[in-house]
Amino acid sequence: MFTKIFLLGAIMAALAFAACGDDDDAASTAPTTAATATATQSEKSPTSPAATATKPPATATAAKSPTVPADGTIDPLGAGQTTLWTVKALPENYLEPVILDDVRIGIHPEQGGWERIVFEFKGTNRPAATIEYVSQAVACGSGQTVALQGTAILQVRFFSAAAHDNSGKVTIDASDLKGTGNTILEVKPTCDFEGVLTAALGLKARQNFKVTTLTNPTRIVVDIKQ
Repeated sequence: MFTKIFLLGAIMAALAFAACGDDDDAASTAPTTAATATATQSEKSPTSPAATATKPPATATAAKSPTVPADGTIDPLGAGQTTLWTVKALPENYLEPVILDDVRIGIHPEQGGWERIVFEFKGTNRPAATIEYVSQAVACGSGQTVALQGTAILQVRFFSAAAHDNSGKVTIDASDLKGTGNTILEVKPTCDFEGVLTAALGLKARQNFKVTTLTNPTRIVVDIKQ
């Protein structure tokens, strides 16, 4: 009987010791869990005291992001020109019409200020283009003069391009675009026929311009000096 009682006491003591060991393990993991929670909370709430305490010291001053136009691209370097600017097709021998998907206007302040018009196309192919000042804008179908605001007209002409799909539905939201009122006053389409697509920009004055080609999506960008 004594032996049985002794064995029973030993077993109970062992169980009690094991239970104490489990509590110690739980206590040792608690600070780690709390620290993780604090770090997560700090990421969600940058202004909390925990975030201030755990935030590493800055090693360098971050460069200020430049102001960009609505298109999201940075103005290319260069003074521009007033003479004819040509753009090669991509690929050069591609003849199927590339579909115009969007036209938009933006402003950015680099180098004293530029205004930008972006022509965005579907797919990866790019149409050839010419950009130049003309004395008047003419509708290709009727031959009639197209009236534009301003004292200068910048013509953007694309080859192997169209602003309509195979069913004849127009693929851009608006045919006439209002400009910024500073340099680009308005934009009007003057041709969309047999692969020739033309837009005329009414400008406040004859200013230097420059052209950039961009990909993903395919864009031809015209920047005009303010």
